[in-house]
Amino acid sequence: MANLISRNNDLMDMRDGFFDNFFSNFMGNDNFQVDIKEKDNSYEVTADLPGFDKSDLNVTYDDGVLTIEATRNDVTEDKDEEGNFLHRERNSSSYRRQFMLKGIDDEKIDASFKDGVLNLNLPKAPGEDEDKKKIDIK
Repeated sequence: MANLISRNNDLMDMRDGFFDNFFSNFMGNDNFQVDIKEKDNSYEVTADLPGFDKSDLNVTYDDGVLTIEATRNDVTEDKDEEGNFLHRERNSSSYRRQFMLKGIDDEKIDASFKDGVLNLNLPKAPGEDEDKKKIDIK
């Protein structure tokens, strides 16, 4: 008898997906897209940050955590001939992503930013693979 009732409640899944999509579309996506590729001797990180300038970015690597932050403050002003405001808006947006990437040679990290794309090359520290311990399964 227990097998007749599905343990997955599709209606609940649809409801959760609906609200997640609704609020992310209504309020905007609060993240930027990041790709991380592991190579033999390094990690390559690519972050899409359209509309940002290099001065809007802050990238740090501390205690095995890569942090990418992007902050932008925009002001739109419409003034009449006398310099009085007819319309003025201020917009501020801040985005932050963090990734755990252990064993990086932080002295050799390279970063570039062009056409809204941040590229990072994070070389692996020599000898990091040697610290891994193989666990035998009995």
